[in-house]
Amino acid sequence: MKRSSTVAFISAGMLSPKKRDHALARRQLYLNYGALSLATKLELAGHDVSLLHGEHRSPEEVFRQLQESGRFPSIYPLMVSIPSFYALPWAQTFCKLAKAFDPYCRIVVGGRWVVGPDPNWFRGLLPEADTVAPGLSESVIEQLLTERPVLSRIAEPTPGFTLNHRLVDGFRKYQPSIEASRGCGMGCVFCEERDIQVEKLGDGAALATSMALIREQYKGEEIRPYLQSSMFLPTAHWAAGFADEMHRRGLDISWRTETRVDVMTPQTLEHLARAGLRVIDLGLETASPHQILAMKKARNPSRYLSAASDLLTACRDNGVKAKVNVLLYAGETRETLEETTAWLEGHRDAIAGVSVGPVLAYGPPKTADVLIQEWCRLGARPIDKRAAATSGITAMHLSPDFPAEEAEAASLALTRHFMDQDAYFALKSFSYYPRDYDREDFDRDVSASDPSLLPFSVRDTSTPEVMPSHNFDTAFQD
Repeated sequence: MKRSSTVAFISAGMLSPKKRDHALARRQLYLNYGALSLATKLELAGHDVSLLHGEHRSPEEVFRQLQESGRFPSIYPLMVSIPSFYALPWAQTFCKLAKAFDPYCRIVVGGRWVVGPDPNWFRGLLPEADTVAPGLSESVIEQLLTERPVLSRIAEPTPGFTLNHRLVDGFRKYQPSIEASRGCGMGCVFCEERDIQVEKLGDGAALATSMALIREQYKGEEIRPYLQSSMFLPTAHWAAGFADEMHRRGLDISWRTETRVDVMTPQTLEHLARAGLRVIDLGLETASPHQILAMKKARNPSRYLSAASDLLTACRDNGVKAKVNVLLYAGETRETLEETTAWLEGHRDAIAGVSVGPVLAYGPPKTADVLIQEWCRLGARPIDKRAAATSGITAMHLSPDFPAEEAEAASLALTRHFMDQDAYFALKSFSYYPRDYDREDFDRDVSASDPSLLPFSVRDTSTPEVMPSHNFDTAFQD
């Protein structure tokens, strides 16, 4: 059997979108920047490397593409990255295909959120994996090609090199990523990085250099990078220096990032807007004081919400679109959700869109059971007690007010209440749709989708718009 000398990375896709299955959801692209970091490091060491994303294509189609390109089989292991538990079924099928075709190929599987919590549990679900890498692997990636190094879930610093997006098959479809920092450590109950301390941001000049280098990779075409960080935490001084550096280099690049609502000052936001920040994903999660405390989001809900208010106002005043993330949490009631809805309504002129969903327990029993037990004490209960063991995804009945079906309906209603078709397209097309995907494509996909699944409202221009009240029964009608 002829073997190539290419190191092939595969980013596992999904058999169906993780929320609702419709044409728009299947258009979304998520660049696996973790796998690309490893691929870039190997390329810098002199290896021939490629990264192929599964997206929403079938494992069979992607495996066929890998074979027909001549990259598989290879003298090197097949490197499979599983970015979320939703991608695990796809990876299971793909690895079976690879082993059936070449029983001698070594498969190395990584994806710290999926593999790391319990490698032994993971091996039971994916026995085709010869080597399981539970953590960040930049320090051992070269060894993984020829050896079986000792692997652990240790923290590693953000790499000092710029990701080479040209290693990605069809890279021009994807908006690029720049990893700004790692870690969070803020202690939110539902967050997998609650105990991993946030890393100090590197030099702003180096970040500007990465922006310039990535634009060169795309041959000067318009790019809208995502500054990846579990919690983007720049100081005003850092942000001002970064803005000055971007202007000094003549880099007119619009970009996006995410952070908590209570860690960035309006002054910092103003400097970042000057540096090109145009969209920010804000982890509000809830505006109910009771739920803020239940989540361990903050010890002082009033101070937390005041900071959120100030930041949203700064976004509006500086031309930054704020997409607010809301989490329906264990113990959620109609009253607590109404508190969040009313608070969002009071800041409507500063909100470009919302993303809403009920809390899920991710992980095998070893880690998920602790969360589930705590949530049960708050009045929630798992839909399927075996889910953690079988899939790593445990959905919950949040409370007597919000069994799972009602929580899903409320999530969908809240997104529609604050987001119309135009707002949804503006936010998604900035980062997640293919770079050549335009409004005509979007409208065509809307027409092909089941309207009951779409997370935005379509205004009926034949009747005057009526603003719903804050009463739950009117504000949450579909």
